[in-house]
Amino acid sequence: MYSLVALDEVDAHEFDETGPMLRSIGYHLRPEEMRPAIWEYDAGESNRYHRQGEQEELYVVLEGAFDVTIEREDDRDVVSLEKHDCLVVPPESWRQLEATADGSSVLVVGAPNVKDDGVHEE
Repeated sequence: MYSLVALDEVDAHEFDETGPMLRSIGYHLRPEEMRPAIWEYDAGESNRYHRQGEQEELYVVLEGAFDVTIEREDDRDVVSLEKHDCLVVPPESWRQLEATADGSSVLVVGAPNVKDDGVHEE
């Protein structure tokens, strides 16, 4: 069987007080193997600096632009992404997205589907 949801039917809500808005499309689609979500940012907004415990993450820029900081061991890169750019980050790499344009949105798909898999710096 399949599942379907129109993005306009999924309400955006605050994830925390200072960050982007979240559309939890995975909650509506209920996939077994992946964890999709859409994040919506204004210019200058960023998510928390984090890595994943198990999930590899795919980022697909739907609108706007982002700078993504990625760190692994002694290597640090800042990758600029624009509309329709795609990026995959392994779970052990620390990362942070910052929107460089208003109205920026990104589809994030983590796999495997592990709830609360984010690891944050203390």
